[in-house]
Amino acid sequence: MTLSFTLPSSHSTHHISDEIARPHRHIKKLKNVDLSDRYWDAFTNNLSSSTAIDTIGLSTSIQDIGAARAYIEQFSTQLCQNIYTSLDQICGKRATTADANGLNCLTYWLKHQETDVLLKRLIQQRRRQTWRQFCDKMAKGEYTKAIARFSRIRKNRSIKPSFSPDPSITRAPADVMADHLQEIFAGQLLASSAEPSSPPPTTSGPPFDLDLCPFSSDQILETLKHLPRKKAPGIDHIQTEMLLPLIPNLAPQLLHLFRVCWQWSYTPLSWRVAQVVPIHKKGSKTDPGNFRPISLTSTFRKLFEKCLYPSLLDQSPPLDIAQGGFRAARSSLDQVQCLIEICTNLRRTNHTFPTLAFLDIKSAYDTVDRSYIWRTLQPHLCPALLGILKNLFDHVQIEILLDNRVSYRFSPVTGVLQGSILSPFLYSTYINRLPAILRQPRLLDNFFSGDIVTDLIPSLNCLLYADDVVLITPPAKLIDLLQQCEIHSYSLGYRWNPAKCVIVAPSTDAQTYHLYGTPIPKESSFSYLGIPIKPGGLLDYTALIQQNINKVSHTMNQLAAIGLNSKGFPPLLACRFYSQIVRAQLDYGLAISPITAKLIQKLDTFQNSCIRRIFGGHARSSVQLMLNLVNLPSITHLPDDTLPAHLLPHLQSSSSRSHWYKLSTTRMWRSLCAPIISTLDSKEFYSLRTEFLEQEFHDLYTGSTSILLASTRPTTQVDPILWLPMTCSERSRVLRWCLGWLPGGKPKECIFRPDHNWSRRHVFKCLNVHRRLYIPQSVEDPISHLLNLLPVHTPRPPDCRSWFTLWPVLCTILHELDYYFHDELPPPPIDPGLKLLNWLPK
Repeated sequence: MTLSFTLPSSHSTHHISDEIARPHRHIKKLKNVDLSDRYWDAFTNNLSSSTAIDTIGLSTSIQDIGAARAYIEQFSTQLCQNIYTSLDQICGKRATTADANGLNCLTYWLKHQETDVLLKRLIQQRRRQTWRQFCDKMAKGEYTKAIARFSRIRKNRSIKPSFSPDPSITRAPADVMADHLQEIFAGQLLASSAEPSSPPPTTSGPPFDLDLCPFSSDQILETLKHLPRKKAPGIDHIQTEMLLPLIPNLAPQLLHLFRVCWQWSYTPLSWRVAQVVPIHKKGSKTDPGNFRPISLTSTFRKLFEKCLYPSLLDQSPPLDIAQGGFRAARSSLDQVQCLIEICTNLRRTNHTFPTLAFLDIKSAYDTVDRSYIWRTLQPHLCPALLGILKNLFDHVQIEILLDNRVSYRFSPVTGVLQGSILSPFLYSTYINRLPAILRQPRLLDNFFSGDIVTDLIPSLNCLLYADDVVLITPPAKLIDLLQQCEIHSYSLGYRWNPAKCVIVAPSTDAQTYHLYGTPIPKESSFSYLGIPIKPGGLLDYTALIQQNINKVSHTMNQLAAIGLNSKGFPPLLACRFYSQIVRAQLDYGLAISPITAKLIQKLDTFQNSCIRRIFGGHARSSVQLMLNLVNLPSITHLPDDTLPAHLLPHLQSSSSRSHWYKLSTTRMWRSLCAPIISTLDSKEFYSLRTEFLEQEFHDLYTGSTSILLASTRPTTQVDPILWLPMTCSERSRVLRWCLGWLPGGKPKECIFRPDHNWSRRHVFKCLNVHRRLYIPQSVEDPISHLLNLLPVHTPRPPDCRSWFTLWPVLCTILHELDYYFHDELPPPPIDPGLKLLNWLPK
């Protein structure tokens, strides 16, 4: 008796994800100039011997779309193959690690046991040595590379949850995620009248004229040079690092390919296959809805889109004034400032606190009706540009890349790729009509030419920053605006997410507001673009400061574990990392916040604790000296420079009582910037700001009673003791002397004269500092005096002769003092000051 059966062929329920292995090549070898030249020669030879060059002439004889597609696919495939072959010839492939399986597992386990003890011992021996070598290399290398590497280390240490479906689901996670995304991209929310995008035409047609083609060889060269490095590639595995050495030969090939794609409104299939990687947002990792689908696309597509973007901006209709996302000179702080000024104007004009509705769109980028975007752009774009956009987005295939496995492919009905360079602008075009619909009928026209304060501001009842929407209106009008938002979502085929929307209303507004019949939750505050907003559109300064402090505290703990501490990176490099990463978080929002001196003091106190942590100071150590050494201004001296362009004429007037007007009344502005405001540019501003800070420091320097501050350099620049060549122990002793920590702490008796405690004055007498350094007794602090004379740049040989005598003596004095202060006899120093002497010109 036999039994036979067949499995259903539906891939959506029984597809087994294919395991993939991305090719790993030794791209870092291309940093070697010789290998890079050989790679370029190999690519040139492979290119000349392949059919890619020979078929260029065929492009002029193509008469139908079918032949054009075949030619473009052949050209693209051959170009990628030439890159692969050239790279494998010169750099080779990385050998894959053998997996242990079966009886092989026992052999590898025994080897592991044998080497485990030896490995742990060697790790302990080498850890400190390699760590110090790493810190020195970071300090001596180029800063841009150091901060990039530091950021990568920080990123790699963060936990990245991966999607893990419920254990009861036996299918591969990649396929489960693909099912979820296919349902979102299916277009189920589209209105019944909406027609799906038509398939590509199959009949032949005339090609588009190349006169309007936006691509040029120079543009491709410049764009290619500025593509980001060390990014995940698309399905063709081509990375930017592979292309840069080939620029002279590659640019003409790409120009030809781009022009043919423009001519026939068709791009290679590898450009239109997106490998989607789910990135966790928040919530349970078993829910696929808690992951953001980020698309990995071909590097050639990124280059093509970057070259296409300027033409798209020039030909597209202007975006609404309320839209601030992904626009030049419109930062998130500008948008928050606009919200605050609009609410301020409503309170003063209507004598009422507006109610704010912060709305969230569910799966905003994934539910976009692309056909609506094409209908909106069609009257404005040339046919070739519109055709190439349709090809890039309408004929896309998506596969999920998860746990080194790839799911089945599907074609999305709706949505624009998250990760595409053009997607943010296309989404802004998609949602662009909403602000105009919500405004008064007389202001539906985007071309407004009236008075901003009296006409436009009272009519601005919403602001958009990409897909972040906020409604600004008196309570009586909010219900009507929410209904219009519902109607707009039904007509375009997207949905608001009432559970994630928030109403911030004054105490007088007790109404309950709904979307699709679901009540919207009310909160006493909402973080709009990272800035806490209270009822009435008021900025919550106290919450902003505490929010920044909490975030910076977490960041400092994270960075301290990877070297931002007294035993890690040198103080100068650590303070630079602090300034770029930590201080930027601490300063966020202060440019639009007229906070009080008490809150400024709170920020300064927290910054002081961070700086003490870097230098290794105790809780009461002087921070002003540390800030002066690394030329880092306090929070008080942060310049406020946020200017919303459209509101500028009104904000500059005293009647506005705006934050801008308050800024213009400060001493720095009135004394330096006000006389030349009409011609002030960024270069002149920074020059004036430097003068202001120098004067502030001069006043502090001359008016302070601090002996330590008076013994430092009277200039606002990085002190050379932080970067001149020294050993770790020499730099540590010099820094501790400048900060008053050597001698310092609790009073200690001198081992030579027990009736005297260690102090600076006693050091000068006990160790004969004046005589040994050949400095007259009239100089009160000979050590600080000599340190202040250290060169700030490479000196000429005649100017540095005395250092060959004085610097070893100074290092020896500090070496002896360090041991004497800790009640020990100093051993003879080995080559004191040798690093600095080798650096000085002979």
